[in-house]
Amino acid sequence: MGKIGIRTVSLQQELSEALVTAGRLGYEGLEVVTRDADQLRGWLEEGGTGGAAALRAAAERAGTRVSSFSLAIYRPVNLCQTDEALRQQGVTLVGEALRACKNVGGEAVLIPHFERETLDVSHEEEERFVEGLRRVAPVAEETGVSLAIETSFSAAQLKRITDAVGSAKVGVYQDLANAVIYKQDPAATIRALSDAIVMVHVKDTRGSDNAPLGAGVVDWQACRAALHEIGYDGWFVLETPPGDDPVADAATYLDFTRRWVAS
Repeated sequence: MGKIGIRTVSLQQELSEALVTAGRLGYEGLEVVTRDADQLRGWLEEGGTGGAAALRAAAERAGTRVSSFSLAIYRPVNLCQTDEALRQQGVTLVGEALRACKNVGGEAVLIPHFERETLDVSHEEEERFVEGLRRVAPVAEETGVSLAIETSFSAAQLKRITDAVGSAKVGVYQDLANAVIYKQDPAATIRALSDAIVMVHVKDTRGSDNAPLGAGVVDWQACRAALHEIGYDGWFVLETPPGDDPVADAATYLDFTRRWVAS
């Protein structure tokens, strides 16, 4: 059936409060949007108030866990750019994030790359991306934490990239609504990527803006059928708009997602 999580920003709460809310509502996990490099590096250590043991304990008390990191601070040092020094910073950051994620009990680190106009990146950028991913793949394999790339890229480009990297721990974070926004068919994309998908974002859209789950244009039945076909049973993480009452919305969206996942 898979496990269901939600992002900290969807609850509009800081991490400690979001853990409590997620656990109380019945979410099995929380995706932590990481914007603070010092906080991230604190989780490389076990001890202290900002260490990994403290976060694991807080999650256990709340009745949930950290499912994943969404590495917002990766954008300025992404692996596609021409500046080698910045790319090296990106490699270092992603490696640290993978290790920190393992320490707090998470299963994946999301790295984002979106090209709003071209969608795909150039051949040269693709080669740089592959080279950078190959450098961090051993850390993903060592830690057992998946590196999940969430992009505007076509399924064909994503498949080329993951095939070229050649690691089962480097794959795709498939976002159902982003596929629609970027003029792709979500169900067809799921089938094309198949076992390259390591995590799924649950989100709806009216074509350009986020929408409440079930109120947009995502074809939920077709997406679920495609996920069944590829045998996906991993995390379903809600990246939903918080609205005026984020906690009440999160409860409603959890019910929607449970029914959809079980369908």
